[in-house]
Amino acid sequence: MIIIFILSSIPGKVINASVVGNEPSEISGHFILFMLLCLAYYKGTKNVLLSIFMTISYAVFDELHQVLTPLRSSSLFDVCVDTFGALISGLVLWKLLPILPKKLKNLLIK
Repeated sequence: MIIIFILSSIPGKVINASVVGNEPSEISGHFILFMLLCLAYYKGTKNVLLSIFMTISYAVFDELHQVLTPLRSSSLFDVCVDTFGALISGLVLWKLLPILPKKLKNLLIK
């Protein structure tokens, strides 16, 4: 959450001048960070649906935070990409967690 908050606090002028400012890297960054956030929430809650809900809620609050950041704006598309990342993580946890090797399962559960 801290990494996402810091990245969304960067003013628009700095973002646009960096590599992060191009659309493909921004979309993949949103997707990956929110997948990881959902996995982290799962590790804390042990509940797939709650983890997805918390991740989507954070995505909405992150976009609201960007409205307050100079030269940034919120985007429904970003919330959709974040939600898709959360749903993919949830699907992986729901379907693949039971068949994962013990070492990977322990990484997510303990």
